Amino acid sequence: MEQYCPRCQEKTVTKSSNTSAARHAGLIGMLIAGAAASYTCPACGKILLGEFPDEFQSSVKRKRVFSVLGAAAILVVLVGLLMLRSSF
Repeated sequence: MEQYCPRCQEKTVTKSSNTSAARHAGLIGMLIAGAAASYTCPACGKILLGEFPDEFQSSVKRKRVFSVLGAAAILVVLVGLLMLRSSF
């Protein structure tokens, strides 16, 4: 979803990425780092989520919750598979 800066209304904001978390923690790290990423405007700098319109805030919060739940589900499945494997 393309979102314009709430301050200058001209530049498109970008989501900052943290590739080191994905490198060190794999898929789970990538999901959690993506959920915690902030937004930046090329002209204004870092922008807090509270400065965006309400509908954008609720969309971002929903995506963050699903990302963290997905990471937790992957972790539970991996632990379950390891427990199954060790029982044989």
